[in-house]
Amino acid sequence: MTAPAAFAGVAVTGIHLACALGDTPATVWTGISGALPGLTRRAERHTCGLLARDGSEDTVRLAVRHAVAAWERAGLARLPEAGPSAGRVASGRVVPERVALVLGTTDWGAADFGHHLPANREQALARPHTTADAIAAALGLTGPREVFVNGCVASACALGRATELIRAGRVDTALVGGVNVLDDSVLAAFDSWRALDRGPCSPYDRSAGTSLGEGVAFLVLEDAAAAERRGAEPAGYLTGHALTGDAHHITAPHPQGEGLRRAVSAALADAGLTPDEVGYINGHGTGTRANDTAELAALAAVFPSGTPLSSTKSQTGHTLGASGALEAAVTLLALQRGVVPPTLDGALGLVADPPTGSVTPATEDLSGPTARGEAQDTTDFRHAVSVSVGFGGQNAALVFAAARPPARLSRPAAREVMVTGAGVITPSAYGRSAFLAHLRTAGPAPLEPAREAVLDEDELAPHIPSALWTRLDPFGRIVLAAAGLARTDAFGEDPPAGERVGVVIATASGPVTTHTAMAELHARGLTPSPLLAPNSVAAVHAGHAAMALGARGPAAVVSAGDASGLLALGQAADLIRHNHADTVYVIAADEAAPALRAAFAHHGLLSKHTGRPYDLDADGGVLTPAGVALVLESAGQPARRGLRTLGSVLTCANAGAPVEPGGVEASGETLARCLTEAATRSSLVPGTPLHLYGTSWGNPALDEAEARALATVPGAVLPTNITGITGHTQAVGGLLAVLAALEACTDPAVGRRPLTGTRRPLPEITRSLSHPGPARAALVTATSWGGTCAAAAVRAPA
Repeated sequence: MTAPAAFAGVAVTGIHLACALGDTPATVWTGISGALPGLTRRAERHTCGLLARDGSEDTVRLAVRHAVAAWERAGLARLPEAGPSAGRVASGRVVPERVALVLGTTDWGAADFGHHLPANREQALARPHTTADAIAAALGLTGPREVFVNGCVASACALGRATELIRAGRVDTALVGGVNVLDDSVLAAFDSWRALDRGPCSPYDRSAGTSLGEGVAFLVLEDAAAAERRGAEPAGYLTGHALTGDAHHITAPHPQGEGLRRAVSAALADAGLTPDEVGYINGHGTGTRANDTAELAALAAVFPSGTPLSSTKSQTGHTLGASGALEAAVTLLALQRGVVPPTLDGALGLVADPPTGSVTPATEDLSGPTARGEAQDTTDFRHAVSVSVGFGGQNAALVFAAARPPARLSRPAAREVMVTGAGVITPSAYGRSAFLAHLRTAGPAPLEPAREAVLDEDELAPHIPSALWTRLDPFGRIVLAAAGLARTDAFGEDPPAGERVGVVIATASGPVTTHTAMAELHARGLTPSPLLAPNSVAAVHAGHAAMALGARGPAAVVSAGDASGLLALGQAADLIRHNHADTVYVIAADEAAPALRAAFAHHGLLSKHTGRPYDLDADGGVLTPAGVALVLESAGQPARRGLRTLGSVLTCANAGAPVEPGGVEASGETLARCLTEAATRSSLVPGTPLHLYGTSWGNPALDEAEARALATVPGAVLPTNITGITGHTQAVGGLLAVLAALEACTDPAVGRRPLTGTRRPLPEITRSLSHPGPARAALVTATSWGGTCAAAAVRAPA
């Protein structure tokens, strides 16, 4: 047996950031270390940290500029398209397909959600992944591409995910970052919660409210050994990370910071450190009383009294989705220089006074810095921690080291991941059994302009706690109903709960109904209610699901277009494989709200007939609301309950095609690469009979590209596409296809109706329409506008 390989760690070789203090790392650090105030008046009632930028530079251009700058600071060149024999990292160059791009953001496409208004239909299909697609196009990156939108922990989550991709050997390099630009709707939402300080925020001191800020930060992560080979000079090393959930409240943290405490402890364990080895903590420190007291209670439970602590937000404001990356960058700059940044209008070295959680400044006998509002030099500063807390009870912790850590053995063999239950929400079927029965008998998805497909609230209500119904928007109801059905399907009346249970949500378009309502209110000069506004944050829906499921483990929200469902499946499966969780609910949900239908119609994406995937006469899709939840468990879990599983998730692969935002790679080469990678990593021998499930939905460009990719899979395969039955369900489509594929692996009747609704198949499909006989495994694909491609390999139960 081959001994496990030693892993050298993850180096940070490039940093670029901008915030209210400056537009480069040097100017930002000058502001941080000089205790300069960055918060200014934005309007009569709001004190914010604003970027100095040209009015023509929107969020996408801002992110591209700083991502390119971080890449160049790492000593890397812009890349040509990947070639099959390009090799790995060498001589300052990298292979495009071995570079991941992972983004965290709270930007949904346009200021004040205005892209959902009739006057802005040209922007109507802008999404969080538009920024990632633009960065990839600017640099020629064609490796994995993932986008997280789980509020204030989004870019910290992105850094953790990128670290996992490097550790697992899937990529050599990752460009990771976050971006946030303020608009009136965000300020109005925080106003409705009375969460803003009228003056500059004072974390850990006055704690009278937060101040919002704008920011952008990107970091280049590399396998440390590869960085060393090319002569890079790392700014530091990312040595540990962790995600947890509170399952306590959708906007307030656990009073004792229980989830954050677990996140910090787990991240330290991941880094192989003890708390007393940490010389500085960059706190979340929003300046709200609830956050500050909970955070300090959590940190006091982990660290020795007087461990230096400060909040960057006292100078930059709270940069929301960008804060995890921005504060990670500041932490690394502090680590490089051995300087503890200040907290303005507050004190350093704060501790919580257990058990009350009250805020108390450190005193001299606690050995913490006591200077108020000043940076402090320190000699004993080799490790630092940065923490993030977000709505929905989500917590993230990152651990950094100044010097390369000792090489350590890679993880033990990955655990097998089983699918043990599913919940399905579609206009035609509610529940797994009903959905699979529908696949066996249904005709094409009907096009009914006079009566658009809608979800039956009477079918959803039994699966949602009654006290939550009025608080949830349509998106949230889909999420919770699908999760409730899946929980019952997998566990009956005895579901697991606790810190080993996680939630990963996928969506292409997010909570459109709420975003549209927010946009309409802004257009009329009105402010949102404190009940409406939280639903605009995707992390809140993850929080509702976590509370309903009792899930206090890792949580994330992925939004990268139609491929999001398979991306979320990949992350959820990795959480189990790498022993971060035993059970994970992976939930995909998307609405078909009027604003979204109008956007699809404006861009000519709706069919005039029925859904006809891979049809020579296809003219668009049938937009349909839907949700699906799959329950994933480590193999030992269902075995102990004596449960027969639905099958196993072998692997997931994803990559980005070299196209501009909104584009489609006509050749299908990148999707074909994902299929090959998924099959290879799953040890599926070429020529093995396979079910092959696509998810294109009748758009000619997407259909043709996917058909070309499917045609490259060697051996006899049966291409199948259920969107002719289900309609176009956006991010949900990939997971519905996974569920159908698993059923086809055990019941050939499901696979004998491969292209319902299709009359004249494309030539690439026609050549493969013979049934290969019994197939025990399947490949499932999905593609997003802008080039994100994904493939999953699944297998029937043993």
